[in-house]
Amino acid sequence: MDEKALQGFLRAAGTAYQARFTRFLDPAEAREVESAAKAMQLPVVLWGGYPYAERCIAAVGGDAELAKDAFPLSALESTFESRFGSITHRDVLGAFMGLGLTRDCIGDIIIKDSTVYLFVVKSMEKFVMESLTGAGRMKLCFHRFEDPLRIPEPEGTYFRGTVSSLRLDALLAEGFRLSRSDAAELVRAGRVKVSHVPVIRTDAQVEAGALLSIAGIGRVQLRSVDGLTRKQRIGVTFFRYQ
Repeated sequence: MDEKALQGFLRAAGTAYQARFTRFLDPAEAREVESAAKAMQLPVVLWGGYPYAERCIAAVGGDAELAKDAFPLSALESTFESRFGSITHRDVLGAFMGLGLTRDCIGDIIIKDSTVYLFVVKSMEKFVMESLTGAGRMKLCFHRFEDPLRIPEPEGTYFRGTVSSLRLDALLAEGFRLSRSDAAELVRAGRVKVSHVPVIRTDAQVEAGALLSIAGIGRVQLRSVDGLTRKQRIGVTFFRYQ
């Protein structure tokens, strides 16, 4: 969402009795909308269909804080015959885009075992169920379900560590098992993102919940900040994605 469109959306949300909704936003866009809405003292809620979704719809203004059940998105599911092959995220996204739809019509795509979970804007639900009949070499048949969705936890491992501060370079060094100088160099080289936003300041402060990624290396999430140790270092818990 460009600046002009964002300001127009926020002005409309500020005068509406009910919350107004965006389409799906990537994490950087979601942070921009959230920050701009809060600056205008408008209530804002992000929801992507399940807790910790990366791509979300924003509800702004009016009764946004009560609007989770009213978010205009649908959760779809399809199984496939995994014994005959596999499907990747790219396969599903490519098939979706091949229908002539835009990227903001689709939220997260999750593939677990022989099941594909897909989140779409509600107005596209029927079209997607009728038209998205395969991805890669696998046949698909999506249907909607109303039961609470329990998305499997992403695969990876938790681990704990300690840092001298919540600076970006310190957390990268601990999270990726790097020297502090190597971590700083990666930041300055533009290879680091914090919650999908490029950051080039080594001393940028990082909050719990932030996703730290290094191009070509991987990503970890700072799940929690656990307080001071006896040696007055800050305990932290990371989740390393596989």
